[in-house]
Amino acid sequence: MFDVDLDNGESWRESSAYEPGSKARVADLPFGRLGFAICYDVRFPQLFRAEALAGAEILTVPAAFTRQTGEAHWEILLRARAIENGAFVIAAAQAGVHEDGRETFGHSMIVDPWGKVLASAGGTGEGVVLADIDIAAVAAARGKIPNLKNAREFSLDAVPDAAGEVAA
Repeated sequence: MFDVDLDNGESWRESSAYEPGSKARVADLPFGRLGFAICYDVRFPQLFRAEALAGAEILTVPAAFTRQTGEAHWEILLRARAIENGAFVIAAAQAGVHEDGRETFGHSMIVDPWGKVLASAGGTGEGVVLADIDIAAVAAARGKIPNLKNAREFSLDAVPDAAGEVAA
C-alpha cells in the first residue's frame, strides 16, 4: 500500500481505504502471456520476477504516480523491471491535476526487454502511446542474459555495526 510522507508535504495512506492483494496474476492472450501489477507495485521487483518465472512476456503497470515520485523514479523503475525480467513493460499513467488537488506525473510508456523506451507520452493531458511489440524479443533477451534461469536463493549473514549490533 502506498503509505508515504513525501518531502513536498504530500502524505498518502492507501491502507486507510484499500486492502493489498496477495496473489500475482498472469493471463494467456493471443499476442503473449501478460502479467498484471498496478502503480506502487513497480517498487517490488519480486512480483515481476514471479510473473516472469510464470512465463509473462509482457508486464503491465497502470499507475497514478505522484509528480514528485514520478519525476524521480518512474522511468528508471519501468526500465529496470523490463531489463531484469527480459520482458516488455506497458505502463499507462494518469497525468495532470485531479479534483482533490493531487498531481500525477503521467508519462505512459512502453519499454522493450532490453530496457529501451519504445514510446512515451507527456506529463499533461490525454494521449495514446503505441509501439510494435515482437514477442520474439523476449526470448532473445532472455537467451542473451539468462538471469531467470540462473536465479538462486541466498542466505544472509548480517554483519554487526560499530556497536556490535546486528539489524533485525
